[in-house]
Amino acid sequence: MSNVFYMPPVTLMGLNAIRLLGDELVSRELKKALIVTDRVLADTGLVNKLTDELEAHKISYAIFDGVQPNPTEKNIDDGLALLAKSNADFVISFGGGVMLPTY
Repeated sequence: MSNVFYMPPVTLMGLNAIRLLGDELVSRELKKALIVTDRVLADTGLVNKLTDELEAHKISYAIFDGVQPNPTEKNIDDGLALLAKSNADFVISFGGGVMLPTY
């Protein structure tokens, strides 16, 4: 089965970027997020800063914390299934990494 999901990207990054998120989402009339992250960021509570900002702006959310460093096809299918089930109207990717040079 094929699907088309169009979502123009907006990237907020940098120190305290989460504080800008709520107003940005409200201005775009977005109502429900799917937060895509990994289990470590969810379990350590780092995602809570994000969910606190969403809650402060009355934006609901679902969390998919099954992302792996090298996602498998099943990993992607699971995320897409939650996207469909959650009726989210936008996606927030939370996390990522920094590559440091090795000398």
